[in-house]
Amino acid sequence: MKHAFAQAPAVPSSELKQQYDAAFQETLSKPADLDVLFRFASLASQTGDLEGAISALERMLLINPDLPRVRLELGVLYYRLGSYEVARTYLDTALKSPSLPADVRGKAQEYLAEIESKAKPSSLGGEVFFGWRYQSNANLGPAGSNVLLFGQPANLNQQGLGTADWGVVSSATVRHRYDFGNQDKGALETQFTAYANRQFQVSAANVSLLDLTSGPRFQVFNGIFEDVTLKPFVTGGYVWVNDTPYYGSWGGGLESTALLANGFRNTTVAVFRRQNNQDTNYLPTNSQYRGNSMSANTAFQYELAPTVMLFTIGSAQRFDADFAPWQSYNLWGVGGGFAFRFLDPLFKSGLPWAVNLSVSEQWWIYDQPDATVDPNTMRYQNDTIMNLVLTVPFDDRTTFSLSGGRFVRASTVPNYAFENNSFMFGVSWRF
Repeated sequence: MKHAFAQAPAVPSSELKQQYDAAFQETLSKPADLDVLFRFASLASQTGDLEGAISALERMLLINPDLPRVRLELGVLYYRLGSYEVARTYLDTALKSPSLPADVRGKAQEYLAEIESKAKPSSLGGEVFFGWRYQSNANLGPAGSNVLLFGQPANLNQQGLGTADWGVVSSATVRHRYDFGNQDKGALETQFTAYANRQFQVSAANVSLLDLTSGPRFQVFNGIFEDVTLKPFVTGGYVWVNDTPYYGSWGGGLESTALLANGFRNTTVAVFRRQNNQDTNYLPTNSQYRGNSMSANTAFQYELAPTVMLFTIGSAQRFDADFAPWQSYNLWGVGGGFAFRFLDPLFKSGLPWAVNLSVSEQWWIYDQPDATVDPNTMRYQNDTIMNLVLTVPFDDRTTFSLSGGRFVRASTVPNYAFENNSFMFGVSWRF
């Protein structure tokens, strides 16, 4: 038997499913055949059936306990499931084997080091991304020059029209978790996010932001529901546009997560933010966007199959401007999509590729007309947003992504209507 889980042959997903089903039937007819059991475990791992793979490997140890490679595979599978103590037991036992091959020893030591890191009360992780993006309308300007000013037709200058441009995009997310050591999964979770894009030509579309969120997470309803957590948090951030200050914000909220059924999960977040916009030379009327925001988002995820995840999203937001009621609005949104994982079709990496498709609709309802634009027309907007993303892992930490998107905004006021098609590719690295 070979260490086959990480270097599985690349086959189409339909053929993989057929091989998985055939291997399962063979385990029923040959329950004590080690090669049959190991082949099924490898296929089960590739299709996402980690529990099935574990069951087959543990049956192998009942037949022959002296299989250090099998103990390594069990340790890896339990690690992937988040059962770190069970994983540690199998890996420690594998390392004690006198016939342990060098490659198995190195892999076992690598995973044990990861488990030791996760076992510490304080843990740090995150992700960085760098990519290139093309947008057909980088500044989200209207397609034509015909706009409204004080209710009368006006012509927008060339700089205000929608302009195509390339740019670079970078982001970094750092997560810190401090485990309280209780049995209720209590921990202090802190997340810092930084984002910046730089356009090659349209500098007005340069955006930078910093955001920090922190709060304790703890489990509730122990013994009643399997997995329900709550996380009250505080948050603060700052945004720059065209490398000039746009607004700072602070606030707080509550996040809840719940495992509603096997493979069916919900995450809901409610947030209050105070948004402090100040006038600048670049944005002399920026203060009219100063105000308070209340928002709520809920997302449902359902694992239809080991390789297919469905999701739906609903959102609501109320923004109240301090002294410019024409900037106050209600925002409603719905969306959904799916994520599909499939076996690497080009390289023999054994790491699954993924395709993620999402579609969302948003409706903006403003409180009253903006007299400087058109005092007689209420502003209503409808956004249609579509994104398609392909992710290709190079290894367990590094991933290449390729994405395309379309953003269409319809508005009762032509000043705000636009279309934007985008294309982006880049590389992310987890730590």
